[in-house]
Amino acid sequence: MKKVLSLFLTATVLLSMLAACGADNTTSAPTASPKGIKKSEKPEDVSEAEQTSKAKKPVDCLYVIPGDAPKDLKGGLKAINGKMKEDGVGVSLKMKFIPWDAWDQKLNLMLSTGEKFDMFQVMNDRTSLSNYALRNALADLTKPVDQYGPNITKVNPELAMKSAMVNGKLYAIPAFWNETAISPELTLRLDIMKKYGITKVPETFEELTADFEKVFKNWEGDGKPYFPLLGSETSSVDIACKTFEEWPYVVYDKVFYVDQDGNVKNYFETDAFRKNCENTHLWYEKGLISPDVLTTTSDQHSNRLNSGDWFFISGTIGDISPLKGNYPDITTDDFVSVDLAPEKPYVRPYGARNMNAVPLSSEHPEAAVLLANWIYADQDNYDLFLYGREGIDYEKKEPGQRSPINDPVTMQPPYSFPDWMIGNVNMVRTSVTAPKATNDSLYVLKTDHVVDGYASAFTFNAEKVQTQFTDVQTQIQASIAPIACGVKDYDSNIDEALSTLKAAGVEDLITEFKKQMKEFKASE
Repeated sequence: MKKVLSLFLTATVLLSMLAACGADNTTSAPTASPKGIKKSEKPEDVSEAEQTSKAKKPVDCLYVIPGDAPKDLKGGLKAINGKMKEDGVGVSLKMKFIPWDAWDQKLNLMLSTGEKFDMFQVMNDRTSLSNYALRNALADLTKPVDQYGPNITKVNPELAMKSAMVNGKLYAIPAFWNETAISPELTLRLDIMKKYGITKVPETFEELTADFEKVFKNWEGDGKPYFPLLGSETSSVDIACKTFEEWPYVVYDKVFYVDQDGNVKNYFETDAFRKNCENTHLWYEKGLISPDVLTTTSDQHSNRLNSGDWFFISGTIGDISPLKGNYPDITTDDFVSVDLAPEKPYVRPYGARNMNAVPLSSEHPEAAVLLANWIYADQDNYDLFLYGREGIDYEKKEPGQRSPINDPVTMQPPYSFPDWMIGNVNMVRTSVTAPKATNDSLYVLKTDHVVDGYASAFTFNAEKVQTQFTDVQTQIQASIAPIACGVKDYDSNIDEALSTLKAAGVEDLITEFKKQMKEFKASE
């Protein structure tokens, strides 16, 4: 799940486009406040963990991470390790970055050969934690976290901790970096509304469509303000699914529709998918979706987003800086989140999708726990690890914000680390370059009008049906995406598309998902 907030689109754009919706009648939102951890505040029982770590000889902790290293990784690590040494953590951190296009292959090779390292990033929407655990690739962290991780359990709600468990054992440290009850979400441009004489934020899909047509018809920019959509990666465009009578529900792995009664279906056989397709086909027929949507590359999609030539997007944006090239007067207040069914609850589809696990080959599995426990011990530690050195990598902007100090070449801070990999919503410093609508959506925990999804603590392991899973995902891109993006109409093409999914083994996937979820629920 990528997911790099600092550039432009946050992970929620992918969540909104690749997953469909979710919700129901079970409840219990996290009780932690977004500002629940104050500077230098530590749990009462931290002293025991600190005394234990101080008694240990420092050990190396090699953290394996997807993506590219920051320009001044060496300087960032020197500052982090210096602070950990001062605090007596007993850990010396090293980082190894693996390019995205080589991540899966390289990591699997490291795990299968027993290469020595101590911590790695798990992205459940890429390869699930249960997949790693059930092939005996992970160390059990239940006892280490109990012994050395009081801050880990303090800043993570029960749902997030459950998300890091497989068969009753804790196999990862969750990254509860944002509020997950956000989809479906639309971010709309108030500056565009004002320019084209739209006086009221749309409250229905029909109003949204009418406003979109008005903007499109009168557009004065060089390009056309098509609805930003990467068709090759899209299995559903859930613009209005919160308004559907089927709501609340969640779609997992682009396939599994789960309602709040625990019913599991092939999403593409549901009325909810049909309604989503009818909406996008309407827009495509009106010319509001690019005729080249299915062949648009990731770079072209990013360029369109960064140009600012759009009225609204599905998801949120994390940095308005790229838009200033064409819209120099744009501010962080020129955006609003649109909820087309405010009377209905949001759904928390999971506790945490991103987390950090320890390979079975690690000689010091407690090192990752000590590191995370130190990060969450107080705000200064968190800021140093995530945002770098104050005055070099960022400036503090209170309350609870930061201003990145970007290198003029890379346009990124010399050192920083993505919140989505190890951050916690209780301690995140929001960026001053992000819209207020984004910060309010991602970093303010919902305590009312929100429910936990029926399968929110469950993660499907496709290992036993991997061939079918791969084949179905391929057919979704080939046969479903054109319908989901509105290029092909639903009625004339859905039967053939469903036939290709059936031939690929989708029914085997549904059966296995039901079996695993039933077993999981029985073990809770």
